Amino acid sequence: MERKLPSTIAFDDVLPLSVPAQARRRKFYPVNGGSFTSSGNSEIRIPISSTNALLDCEHSYLDFTITNNNDGAGARTLSLDTGGAAMLFSRVRIEQSGRILSDTQEYNRLLASVINPVSETRGGRLAGTIKDQTMAGNISGVPNTTPFAVAARRGHRLALSSQGGGTQLGAGASCRFSMPLITGLFTQDKLLPLPLVDKTNPITIVLNIDLDENLGLWAGGAPAAGGIAINQISYNAQLVEVGPDVISQFAMMRDMMGGQLAISGHDWEHNSAFLPGGAPGGGGERIVNIPIRKRSIKSLFWVANSDDMANTGLAGIYEIYNKSFGGSCNMNSYQIKVGSVTYPPTPIQGPGASAGAPSQTRRGECLQELTKAMGTLSFAAPSGACLNTLTYIADESSNVGPTTASGDNGVGGAPLAATSLTPNYCSAFALDLEAFQHTAVESGVDTETMALQTNLIIDVDGTIGAEDKTIHSWSCYDKHYYFNSDGSVTMSD
Repeated sequence: MERKLPSTIAFDDVLPLSVPAQARRRKFYPVNGGSFTSSGNSEIRIPISSTNALLDCEHSYLDFTITNNNDGAGARTLSLDTGGAAMLFSRVRIEQSGRILSDTQEYNRLLASVINPVSETRGGRLAGTIKDQTMAGNISGVPNTTPFAVAARRGHRLALSSQGGGTQLGAGASCRFSMPLITGLFTQDKLLPLPLVDKTNPITIVLNIDLDENLGLWAGGAPAAGGIAINQISYNAQLVEVGPDVISQFAMMRDMMGGQLAISGHDWEHNSAFLPGGAPGGGGERIVNIPIRKRSIKSLFWVANSDDMANTGLAGIYEIYNKSFGGSCNMNSYQIKVGSVTYPPTPIQGPGASAGAPSQTRRGECLQELTKAMGTLSFAAPSGACLNTLTYIADESSNVGPTTASGDNGVGGAPLAATSLTPNYCSAFALDLEAFQHTAVESGVDTETMALQTNLIIDVDGTIGAEDKTIHSWSCYDKHYYFNSDGSVTMSD
């Protein structure tokens, strides 16, 4: 058997030279205005093009300013929901020549309720307080809820520095944000060959602004229409300039591949379904249809959001963090059924409705499946710095556990209380559906070829809680993008 030198002492392993290239940062601006609000010019369109450069999406980001122009009856102070800068955008699309290449709906809810709390580390969370104004959260693990209080209502302060040292965005105040785009074409690991795209029909970022009342918590009452304005927005692109010979090689590769240069990645599809709260139905199964037709579904994430936040002492939905909120629905177990096949064959154990310590010990399998679907299970801190016994499927009325069995706030708990200070940070659930997890092959569940129906099956202990729920789900699936010889960009999934 031949013996080889390990890389640490293989001194002939010298890095090869790359093709001549130069990195440059360039700002791209909207073509449809300079100031945007939810009640006025609510769609932001930013075209991206270059004749000699590749786009490095992984190292590019949005940069913008928001101003609280709230001029309603009395000053209104905003505390952003836990998604930070992402809370501004309900929908993010990537288009080219009128074709939608990527479309992430409920973008802010996805970031606030699923991606941010699961994937971020302590260091990343603290960095977020600077670049996109996210709250650092109770990352020390100390059950101190005082820093999170806003006008004796549930919510975090807008953190501008570190844990407990934040402030709020008062009337007339402004704040600067920087944030990456986590959507479809812009999340794969290849540089985009912009010179192969028709210059008259560039790749375009389309951002839709959410209603002001959905951005977070408004102290003092409902915000005035158009109270939050987005200004000075740009896409700060990391471009890699290459010579004409490299661009010619791309064109040759495209021609050799039948006129299509292919890039593989993934994307998110959102679906929603209504589940009535209260006594009707009792315990047993709840069937949630997820009408998705894709060739390779990698994973499914879902969260149960209260529809009405019907709580004594709260004047309206504007006084609570609606996008990051999630309940347990008193769920004993869950699984997914595709056609006649269930995933997994044995249901995932949920927290149920039992009060006290027993149900607190039934959150582990849910969290493991959530981190597995996110691809972080093998990490030293698989659930990041944000999820712990105080924040994952935790009750609103207690730092340590449930008190009643409504299912509205994690494991049990009465309907949301106006005086509660404990943040119910995350009650997201998930299933990994890949045969070969997180590898460069299509191995997800196919619902397209045979037009199979997909259902989320929730076994409920009693009722789903007092309040009506909307089940928001996001399917993460494999997707392919094609840069064609006529300058168009298309996709298949």
